[in-house]
Amino acid sequence: MADADELDEEDIETPKPSKLPLILAALTAFVIGGGAGLGGSMMMDGETDQATDAGEEGDPVDAEAAAEAAKRVVLPVGSFTMNLRGSGGGRVLRMEIQVETTVGDQTLIEESIPMLRDSVITLVSDYSYADVEGLDGKTRLRDELLGRMNALLPGEERVQRVYLTEFVVQ
Repeated sequence: MADADELDEEDIETPKPSKLPLILAALTAFVIGGGAGLGGSMMMDGETDQATDAGEEGDPVDAEAAAEAAKRVVLPVGSFTMNLRGSGGGRVLRMEIQVETTVGDQTLIEESIPMLRDSVITLVSDYSYADVEGLDGKTRLRDELLGRMNALLPGEERVQRVYLTEFVVQ
């Protein structure tokens, strides 16, 4: 048997580092990335995917919903400059409103613009600065405008959404 002093460096085998941690890290990254991608796609709004799938599978319900969504138009109701209640003329609200409706209801909405403008003025003139302050106030105003407008128009809900495209309080 040879002494340790007599062994050459070539005769001593050094253990090679294991590749197992590298492989496990790559596999973990792959699994986490795939899970994140799947989770992200599930969290995203799937309406566009459903619309394209409906064309491939021929599901008439999804195809009709996609066709209906494509037929929506946004119409201007107008600009409004109004004094807010309780401000003694000190607070003025300037806003511009647009409404979303279907192409079939477009003519009815356009003909009803004077009634819609009157309902906006009547409703907003009763608001104070505190009522329109913040996100909650604007959301409440938008919801009340939507309800009032649909109450004025005959039939089912003609206005799908109300957009406040300009909103300034001075």
